[in-house]
Amino acid sequence: MKRWVLVLTERGSDREGKRRRIAALLVVLGGLIGSFGVGSVLASDPIGYGVPVWPFADTADRAENALLAEVVPAVRSGVPFEQAGVEVLRRTTAYGSAFWTLKLQVDGETRCREVAVGLTVTSRRVDC
Repeated sequence: MKRWVLVLTERGSDREGKRRRIAALLVVLGGLIGSFGVGSVLASDPIGYGVPVWPFADTADRAENALLAEVVPAVRSGVPFEQAGVEVLRRTTAYGSAFWTLKLQVDGETRCREVAVGLTVTSRRVDC
């Protein structure tokens, strides 16, 4: 003869559910705040951080990135660069890299950028 036993279990208290919801809410809020912080840093210099794409870069940033793509081969070869909208302010070489400071006219804005070309290409915005 088989006997079936019904076991009733009580779920966790309502406190545990509230704690889980609060923890999930805090994780989501932390993720949003962290994403906003990272996004604002990337938007400050999208070309320097290597993300010249929407939503971080606007049209002027993308145009500046296109100009830099044309400048890098000239920096690597060491030849003078002549193009409308690009003025080379300073050229130096040190530690096996070439450093050029450029004044760029992009979408009606004047921007200055220091480009370092060695094994890798890096750049940063500088004051004009």
